[in-house]
Amino acid sequence: MDFRTSLNTIGDAEFEFIKNLVYKQAGIFLAPHKKIMVQSRLNARLRTLGIQSFEDYVAKLKMDQNFATQEMQELINRITTNKTDFFRENHHFEFLKNDYFPQLEKEAQETGASKNLRIWCSASSTGEEPYSIAITVYDYFQNKPGWNCKIYASDIDTQVLTTAKKGVYRDDRLEPVSETLKKKHFNQFTEKDHVFYEVKPHLKALVDFRQINLLHFPFPITDKLDLIFCRNVVIYFDKPTQKTLFQNFEVSLKPKGYLILGHSETMFGISDQFKFLGHTIYQKKQ
Repeated sequence: MDFRTSLNTIGDAEFEFIKNLVYKQAGIFLAPHKKIMVQSRLNARLRTLGIQSFEDYVAKLKMDQNFATQEMQELINRITTNKTDFFRENHHFEFLKNDYFPQLEKEAQETGASKNLRIWCSASSTGEEPYSIAITVYDYFQNKPGWNCKIYASDIDTQVLTTAKKGVYRDDRLEPVSETLKKKHFNQFTEKDHVFYEVKPHLKALVDFRQINLLHFPFPITDKLDLIFCRNVVIYFDKPTQKTLFQNFEVSLKPKGYLILGHSETMFGISDQFKFLGHTIYQKKQ
């Protein structure tokens, strides 16, 4: 096989067009060093479509509106990064269990505040994060009567959402989960000599998966939120997009609601609407 027919090279003009298109549609900023990554991830797509070059692919995006409309989701699915794990950055789940949930419970007892809990995992990827939240919520509130808990879980990538809704993972994905939690929250089965775990119905019932583009505001969640997870997402946005997103999160949260970012993310110099509590945990000031 001629290697040149199996791997296309993306030119500067084509990369610039795709970079601008992805930024406009998803807010993701593709720096120049991402060019090879884009080339690698889109080559398989070109082969699937039977398109011979990036020049032809970009020309079709420009000239064929129907193709461009249908292709946009496929393009975003391939550009987005979806690394995730169960209980990744576990200190955030410890904060829920040891600090935040006891605080909510105390407020409800002392003031008669609502026993409704609404959490949004705004970049759910293949589901490990929202199910980690669901395990933490379920284990804390399962024997506390009157609490109504719901977790919204969203992503822009439709492929990862399909995986998340199924809730089926190979055994190596469950390595961060204790044997006790596996038995309680997952059904184990074997298929084609591989061990899999499926999320049990009581967890699936807690999580509402839906596609949401974080650039499109107002968000399609009518409830005011107690807490938003948005971890390892805003690093892909430029500062103006981050500023707008943080403003929209602030509007979506209840007074003094919480926003949790990823370990390499910060609001410093971008937003003054939140109070920093440490460990990339922020609280809405009003």
